[in-house]
Amino acid sequence: MINQLYYNLTLSLVSALLVLGVLFRTLCSSIESPVFKTALRMMTFTYCIFGLVKLLELWSRSAIPDADNVLLFRIVTLIVAVFQAFLFTYTLILLIHAAYLTRKRMINELIPIVVLSVAFVVAFFILPAAYLRKAVHLFTIFYIFLLVKYSRLFIVTYRLCLQKMNNYFSGQEVQELRWVKFSFFAALSIGVLALASSLIPMIHIGVACKVVYLLFYLYFAIRFINYGFVYKKMEAALSDNNIVPQHQQNTQQGNGINILEAKLKKWIDQQRFLQPGITIEGVALEIGTNRNYLSEHINAIKGKNFRQWINELRIAEAKILLKQHPEMNLNDIASKVGFVNKSHFGRIFLAITNSTPQEWRVTALP
Repeated sequence: MINQLYYNLTLSLVSALLVLGVLFRTLCSSIESPVFKTALRMMTFTYCIFGLVKLLELWSRSAIPDADNVLLFRIVTLIVAVFQAFLFTYTLILLIHAAYLTRKRMINELIPIVVLSVAFVVAFFILPAAYLRKAVHLFTIFYIFLLVKYSRLFIVTYRLCLQKMNNYFSGQEVQELRWVKFSFFAALSIGVLALASSLIPMIHIGVACKVVYLLFYLYFAIRFINYGFVYKKMEAALSDNNIVPQHQQNTQQGNGINILEAKLKKWIDQQRFLQPGITIEGVALEIGTNRNYLSEHINAIKGKNFRQWINELRIAEAKILLKQHPEMNLNDIASKVGFVNKSHFGRIFLAITNSTPQEWRVTALP
């Protein structure tokens, strides 16, 4: 009974991986962004290869004697886990920091993985069982090292990404990246689970793993495809374009701070910050300056990122409306000062003033 369940789950996992891999490949033709198209190709390869490996796993369990089967299962599981860690980590990093993923960096990262994986497979056919077990332990240590390395790399990159987002958008767009963080740590957990299943190759653990794998790959595919519909908007914030040359920055910093401050004051006096969906790109175009220079100016002179600066201007205006127009409801005030909904307005108001809009209004009114 349990063996049949394991077989059915593995077959379902194989089918899902191959179908989703083909779907990713099909979507490539409808995507304009070269970066997201590359990510789709990487996931096409990832899902299809993992599907074929799982199909091979089904064959190996019936075609190889039990003693060798356990060792081969551990070897295949570890190799697949290593490549999964590499592919998922670098695909997610590509989506939040495309400039990091160069061809040279990819090749340098792949060489030791491929060499050790091939050596590991060769060892299975030529080494006695006692030495092979030692090789398995060494490869396990290598895998753990990669998990730690990729975790650190992703955390650093994700923090940089959040800084870019907060210095570009004024709204809730940063929430579009939450799935990326969740997916990375979910993939990391899958990797740890794969390691545990290789160390304790029991059929019941294998069944549990197959259920978790199936749920994860389906979840990732859905969120990944959905992200493609908003990536074009995010790409502008995550790019490294419009960087001011150093000599130009020095000139602007020496001679243009007062001019820029005057332009920003005029922009604020015109209450342009009340427009919904403001980006730093849009503000820079309106006042005639460079996006990155404006961002640096706000960070250094105002002491905050673009999103904080815009939200504080909006909340200051909201306070005036709350006090001067007690008849206005919170939905109208939120819309009037540039927030997309009342709940977002309430969260930002609470974060800045330590009180809800309604509480603040009660204390402000005579």
